[in-house]
Amino acid sequence: MVCFIHQDWSETLSKEIINRNPTVDFVVIDRKSKIFLTLWSKFLHKFAILINPLFKQNSTIAAFASNDKTPQVLWKVRQLCRQQKFDAVIAHNLGAFYPAIKVTQWQKSHLQLDVEDFYPGEALYFNKAHETDNRHTIMQFSFRQADNITYASEGIASECQNAYQIPSKVRQSTILNSFPELDFVKPQPKSERIMKCVWFSQHIGSNRGLEQVFEAAKLFPEMEFHLVGNSNSAYLERKEIGNNVKLHPVMPQSELHGFLETMDVGLALENPRADINRDICLTNKILAYAQAGLYILATQTQGQQAFLNSLPYHAGLLLEKDLKDALFKLNPEFLKIEKKTLRWEMAKAFSWEQEQQKLITLLN
Repeated sequence: MVCFIHQDWSETLSKEIINRNPTVDFVVIDRKSKIFLTLWSKFLHKFAILINPLFKQNSTIAAFASNDKTPQVLWKVRQLCRQQKFDAVIAHNLGAFYPAIKVTQWQKSHLQLDVEDFYPGEALYFNKAHETDNRHTIMQFSFRQADNITYASEGIASECQNAYQIPSKVRQSTILNSFPELDFVKPQPKSERIMKCVWFSQHIGSNRGLEQVFEAAKLFPEMEFHLVGNSNSAYLERKEIGNNVKLHPVMPQSELHGFLETMDVGLALENPRADINRDICLTNKILAYAQAGLYILATQTQGQQAFLNSLPYHAGLLLEKDLKDALFKLNPEFLKIEKKTLRWEMAKAFSWEQEQQKLITLLN
């Protein structure tokens, strides 16, 4: 597996994943230790952006202009291809699609694309005049080369199938990014009566719906609101945060899932107006909440609405107005240990042990 490691808040998590998978050969790229290659990759990225208007449909220019890591990945996989033969290549994000395609062209390998987001629908931060078109170009070019495509939500699958010409030979499947069943232990009765709500993500910052949490915390001082993630201090300093809002640093997956078991309500708060992808994707948090047996309060995004409606049991509610209103109306019966245990048991139906069967079928 080719991946980057960054010397920031994510480094501990990355190393934890590597240590947890001793049978996987991780080919790690540390950009700070490969200064020349990193600078060369950044130069190609800037040059591609410069000539972008002249080559609007060129897949190489689009790939290099879209992500400054793509040239560096391409250089690394070219090295690997000189050393060994790969039967199959799986690309897990847009920046990896182009290098993965080149490997399959060099070695006549099988190509699988794992579409975890609808990338052209994500917010733009640079090259705004051309970046959306670049992403569409990469997606269409990649889909034509693929043997298999997996999608992380039905909304993403639908958006891609409507937007691109996908050859009939390409096998497609929606596979949830759920977690192993054994990550979540059977819920246990709590000794304290404090109702605990939890929200987690990579970052605690803007455009995450957290303003609703801070407002709700003022009205419900008897409740606790736990936020897990890398804190944006500039964002938090501008907010009035009550003592019942508890901030936690990013946790390794095993620790996080154990922590969720001590909570009552999972907050799947999103800002569907942030971008198209935010409305149709299905985040890891709502899956983890469900697998832990938490009662879910979720923003009415297309992705979350479709997920909750697809479950053959009552896993939570979609917010009609906001979090304050939902907490006022929350039936305490749903928080009882018997209900939590039932939800935990029912969620085993979409654990990774079950979802991986779709992947196995696709690859056979």
